[in-house]
Amino acid sequence: MTQLIDTFARKFYYLRLSITDVCNFRCTYCLPNGYKSNGDQAFLSLQEMAFLTKAFAELGTEKIRLTGG
Repeated sequence: MTQLIDTFARKFYYLRLSITDVCNFRCTYCLPNGYKSNGDQAFLSLQEMAFLTKAFAELGTEKIRLTGG
């Protein structure tokens, strides 16, 4: 199985998927200083999120963290 590895040879075990940027808390964790929204068309559809999570799981991702909602 191929696994995702960065340039420092660290393996990626989890995926952080921000599902929206319209959260009213506006935490700097999700929305760093200077962030500009691209509007609703920039959001992934449910089908796109399912496709991505399956693809990452096949590459060894063990955990998916949903943020931004």
